[in-house]
Amino acid sequence: MADEDAGRRDAAVPSAAASADGAAAADAEAAAAARRRALNAPAALLAQLATAVRFLTVVPVPGSTVEVGTSALFFPLVGFALGAVLVALDRVTAPVVPLAIRDVLLVGVLVVITGGLHLDGLADAADGLFTGHRERALTIMREGAVGPFGVAAVVLVVALKLRSLDALPPETRTAALLYAPLLARWAMVVLGFGSQPAQPDGLGHAMVRSLTFREFAIATVFALWIVLAQTGARGLLAILLVAATTIGCRILAHARLGGVTGDVLGAIGEVVEALVFAVFALGAH
Repeated sequence: MADEDAGRRDAAVPSAAASADGAAAADAEAAAAARRRALNAPAALLAQLATAVRFLTVVPVPGSTVEVGTSALFFPLVGFALGAVLVALDRVTAPVVPLAIRDVLLVGVLVVITGGLHLDGLADAADGLFTGHRERALTIMREGAVGPFGVAAVVLVVALKLRSLDALPPETRTAALLYAPLLARWAMVVLGFGSQPAQPDGLGHAMVRSLTFREFAIATVFALWIVLAQTGARGLLAILLVAATTIGCRILAHARLGGVTGDVLGAIGEVVEALVFAVFALGAH
């Protein structure tokens, strides 16, 4: 009889453990569902949009602030809005401003609206990625002093933008101005998703740690759908080039720095923007 009672007690132990595991799983699923509902509530989406605008530009939009990675689903939309500003400015000034001067104006407006932070990130990232070992590279990027690699990177990227804009044929100029800023901000999301932060603090850490598949998926669907629907084969070429460049940047950053920083995120935005302008200029005479 005692043996039978012991057997029943032993059999009850796994059953109780299984019930506890099931309850824990149910609680976790319920918590995840509640978080999804909270993130997708109208007020939360507005806060995410406001955070994305403030992170990517100097526009002082009102609203609550959320984790920057959570706002990344709106990065391509903010890029599209920047492109719309460029298109409007280009068309308004076209009757009175020569093409070469308009191109300089457009590049300058992008720098002003973004506060020059992406160009600054490009300079710091170039100095860090191509100078010294990991600790030395991170120190250089934290100090922010521009070295020879940083100067060369900024000059080359700005020159590529200006030459590409100047070479854009009329039939692709509007598309280039619209979609280069969009794909540049999408590249930041692609680079951040699944990466490791190179430092325990800073914008890169904040972005990478709070960026989930939700933001990556929504940003990717929006960016690819808009570009492919409107630009066809040229848009596909631009997307493939952006993806290859971003993957290469991820590999380089993890190999040299151990992960991604805010400077690297800004750098990929600037490089991709220049490359997309160049793709849309291909075939121009």
